[in-house]
Amino acid sequence: MRTLYVPNTPIHITYRLYGSIPNLPLQKLHSSRRLQRLRLEEQYPQVRRRADPQLREEYLEACRATEIDHYLNYDRMLDAAMTGPRYLRGSSAKRIVLDSWHHLARQHNLRIYAISVMDNHVHVLLENRSADQLVSLVELLRNHKKYTATQLNRLHGTRGRRVWAEKEYTRTVRRGGFEHVLWYVLNNPVKAGLTDEPLSWVGNWWADELYEAFILSRVA
Repeated sequence: MRTLYVPNTPIHITYRLYGSIPNLPLQKLHSSRRLQRLRLEEQYPQVRRRADPQLREEYLEACRATEIDHYLNYDRMLDAAMTGPRYLRGSSAKRIVLDSWHHLARQHNLRIYAISVMDNHVHVLLENRSADQLVSLVELLRNHKKYTATQLNRLHGTRGRRVWAEKEYTRTVRRGGFEHVLWYVLNNPVKAGLTDEPLSWVGNWWADELYEAFILSRVA
């Protein structure tokens, strides 16, 4: 189910450039997830899940594991892509994406914890700071993509070029999992083989407030 609003707990968003993954491998990846879900439905029939809370929890945990496995395979495909657009390559392009997120954070009272701008996709870790103001994730991403597409096309002299893929992945960070997700985001260029030092990667940004609690221990 697509997340409609930015929650008051951390959420990890991943979105990519249009054409960054070829259609056939992407279709195979989605088909594999659907098959896994069908197998889980057979293994944990709905009638039995309703009658047995423990079985229902096992089913939900298996579904979460399937979704995580699907996402990790998706992210690996982006990191390993040998063809496709690289519109986000270079410090000027990455700065457009970073600046847009910081502008949106000020505008909508968001707390951004970390961003990693790769050459063909982006990771963002953020949450809604307001307890009484709903922030539409759909509108947020729509505005971000529209603005950054215009600026990237202006940077590259390619007016009207389609920049972003339509869909994104969103995952709410589970209790106790914040540090793991934070370093997953910041280590993205490391696992892609682009750098050995995530804190100096030109596309990485993290909130100053995280330094002592989560960053210093890794670099000390």
